[in-house]
Amino acid sequence: MDMNYKNNEDTAPLSPEDIKAIGEIEIGPSKHEIFLNNHYKKLIVGGLALVAVASAAICYATYVQQRDEDAGAAMVSAMKVTAPGNVATPDAYDATQLATVVSDYAPTPSAPTAELMEGLSLLSAEGDKQQSGISRLEQLAANASDTLIASRARAALAAHYMRNGEADKSAAEWNNLIRLPQNPYTALAYLSLGDLAKQKGDVEGARGYYKQIATACPNSPLARQGAAELRLMLLGVDAPKQETPAPKPQTPDATPFNPFGAPTAAPASGAGFSFPSTSTMPASGN
Repeated sequence: MDMNYKNNEDTAPLSPEDIKAIGEIEIGPSKHEIFLNNHYKKLIVGGLALVAVASAAICYATYVQQRDEDAGAAMVSAMKVTAPGNVATPDAYDATQLATVVSDYAPTPSAPTAELMEGLSLLSAEGDKQQSGISRLEQLAANASDTLIASRARAALAAHYMRNGEADKSAAEWNNLIRLPQNPYTALAYLSLGDLAKQKGDVEGARGYYKQIATACPNSPLARQGAAELRLMLLGVDAPKQETPAPKPQTPDATPFNPFGAPTAAPASGAGFSFPSTSTMPASGN
């Protein structure tokens, strides 16, 4: 068998018509070249827009970071913190500067903290300022989205009322605090409610609050230190009564009061003393 056999059609020469048809095939640009030719202006504009957006995002992120840092620095300055680790008391805070932080840096995370510090500062004052502090803390406690800030405001109000002998207001704030999600002041709230109940003579109510410390917040410092157990042990023990010391008896003055001046010391026995001479005594009328 001849392996070199080829089909006649494959070896047949091309006809003039075939040659003409092949010559008329148009070889044009590819599809992506056509797309680039039609949309290159849009692509350039889109690329520039992406660069602008990326640059704006970087600039805004830098601005936000700088603003947050400035707000934090202003708040620390208003709190009179002079060195790392130092803690200033609310009565040393600059309430006016803290109010400026709240107004000028409202979108920053420092603003709610500065508002809380401002309220604590006003609460430590007297008169109208103290009432302003109460109003500020009440508003913050009701509207703060941060549980820690809300609980701190509630605790400050409750402690303030407790110090002033307003037991009902104090109990209301402590109860509001324990309704919040567990926070660093939950155990203190139960302890204080127990103390208030004990003051009213409600021993069983006080016992229930004290037991809640170990149940609701066993990891709190008050639970670890055994504060609740100590309170439970002392429930049946009356507080020692403070006795007023008797007034000291007044010792009479050894030297009687002399209306004519300083007392004259008595002369020594036999020294410098003699009866007046009869010649110097006035004569008798007889």
